[in-house]
Amino acid sequence: MSACNFDTVIDRRQTSSSKWDKYQGQDILPMWVADMDFSVAAPIFAALPDRLRHPGFGSTLPPDSLLQVIVDRFRARYGWQVEIEDLELVPGVVPALNQAIRGLVRPGGGVATAVPVYHPFLEAPENMGRTLHRLPMNEADGWQFPVKAFETLAMMNPEVDVLLLCHPMNPVGKVIAPNVLAEIVRICTQHDIVICSDEIHCELLLDGRTHTPTASLGPAAASQTLTFQAASKSFNLAGLGCAVVIGQNPELLARFKAGGEGIMANVNTLGYVATEAAWSLCDEWHRDLLDYLAGNRDLLLERIRGIEGLSMGPIEATYLGWINVKDLMLENPLQFFEDAGVGLSPGAQFEGSGYMRLNFGCPRSELALGLDRIERACAAR
Repeated sequence: MSACNFDTVIDRRQTSSSKWDKYQGQDILPMWVADMDFSVAAPIFAALPDRLRHPGFGSTLPPDSLLQVIVDRFRARYGWQVEIEDLELVPGVVPALNQAIRGLVRPGGGVATAVPVYHPFLEAPENMGRTLHRLPMNEADGWQFPVKAFETLAMMNPEVDVLLLCHPMNPVGKVIAPNVLAEIVRICTQHDIVICSDEIHCELLLDGRTHTPTASLGPAAASQTLTFQAASKSFNLAGLGCAVVIGQNPELLARFKAGGEGIMANVNTLGYVATEAAWSLCDEWHRDLLDYLAGNRDLLLERIRGIEGLSMGPIEATYLGWINVKDLMLENPLQFFEDAGVGLSPGAQFEGSGYMRLNFGCPRSELALGLDRIERACAAR
């Protein structure tokens, strides 16, 4: 067992936390934005002050040791062989997705994505003046990626240059099966669509599931895909700003880099340090985290399914619960739950009206408190 006690409640108020300061001075438990309320792993906590002892904090290149850690980790965890020259370090996945659209999508071109989806996927094409094509998914078929609809879209809309793929899926917690990924690769290869595969949640698969990187499926997949990864979600490092884009097709990677000229900042020095420590020294902490999150997931499912008017499907990955609140027939779901003392993310933000997203990456006592408040509010209607 790691030294971390995930039951420990950490007071994050007055720390400039976007999650907690949103409801500053209010009795509302924040369970919205996707960061966890756990202490980081001890090796990360030790690595940061070691770097701080050096007085220099000028612009920093990616350390060779970190680049090698990334290569070694992907090979060990996924059997995926990437090279150091395939890596581009960036300060975050979201700005990198915007950069990718700027660099890869022609003026007047299109971007496709399956919905509901992490809301920056919906915003990035508009930010860059590109057209977004939505591929609706539904709960009835388990949030399966709509392969047939995507193939039809690709045939009918040759201006589509990029597929933004959320793998595993946020907010619905779905893991995309390798056979479905293979179909996505086939369609994108046939229609020359670049796959931007956001795999930031790939180390948060529950119940022993195994992640398959899209680009690992073979030469065609590697040639057609840019992969976006970071330790920020799985090791709770979002505030330190470090991510990696993997492009095994040099031409694609060059176009991605060109899209960031003049707008993309360097990575924070401490982001490099924390990421290297996370991906080289913290596997035991991470295994314990997954066990704890699975326990939280089980509690969440049990409690929500026992509340009249609410329902939930399985959660295969992430620490995010996607709750169906349609039967409550609420005029303003966000306000209803805030009035109950729980701050959730509204489903409409992800193009999933009638749902709410709940972050269960917190001590179990906090989760239980939030669920108690939700249950009381629903019972009082």
